[in-house]
Amino acid sequence: MKTPHTFNSVADLLLSQPLTIDVEIDDRLAGPFSIKGLEVDCSVLYMGIPGYAGLSFELDPAELLIYQNMFLGWIHRQLEKERFCIVERFFGHAHIMLFSGAFGSDDPFLDALRAARILGEKDEPGFRPGIGIASGMVVAGFTGSPGEYVTDLFGRPLVLAAACAALKPHGEYAACITVPEEEWRHRSLDAVFPPLEFEHPEKGSVRQPQIWKLGEARLIDFPGTGKIAVRDIANFIHWTTDKTPEAQVREWFGLVRSKGFYKKNR
Repeated sequence: MKTPHTFNSVADLLLSQPLTIDVEIDDRLAGPFSIKGLEVDCSVLYMGIPGYAGLSFELDPAELLIYQNMFLGWIHRQLEKERFCIVERFFGHAHIMLFSGAFGSDDPFLDALRAARILGEKDEPGFRPGIGIASGMVVAGFTGSPGEYVTDLFGRPLVLAAACAALKPHGEYAACITVPEEEWRHRSLDAVFPPLEFEHPEKGSVRQPQIWKLGEARLIDFPGTGKIAVRDIANFIHWTTDKTPEAQVREWFGLVRSKGFYKKNR
């Protein structure tokens, strides 16, 4: 499914490939319903907005709408020039990206790591999302009723990636990517995240020091299966910003309201 576009929807994926399952089931209690889905072996990059429940109480609903679109716009802006083909799915509090050999990745797990690195190094707004990656078989499919069908994703990697993102270690890191230990497979940090090189006007070619650190394996509680070993890859270089995303949201909302584009129902 490699396309000129960086981002593709789950619907794009389902319409571009022969389906793995396409059948109608007539259940005694539920009645007839269609099952249309596609199995994809992929790596899942899960990015969760931290403290989303708290933000829902702190911000007005319209401000939260602005916040989420700022978050998604920032992700797209950082990755749109990269050579990734990504299938994405939005939730109220998270953004999911799929990388697969079925649509252009030579190493889906490595591509997911590199995308996460870009976002972790360029978090100028200060979102500090929870980032988790896990790989395996995922099913993309249609769900709903005859009134409306929507696309969705199902599978263990989605839950594991979300758990990795949520159970971040304590610390003053700027960004943290958490992955299952079994998937790291003794990879070299410098090979996965090679230090960047740039031209200095006086020094010539300069190699940036490694700004990511690989943590030791730790165990997390994974519902239904017990404990799973994970690794954290952390970056401790913080962006300096004069306002938090929440402050920026309030500023935008104030401007929208002052221009008369917010018409509150009474």
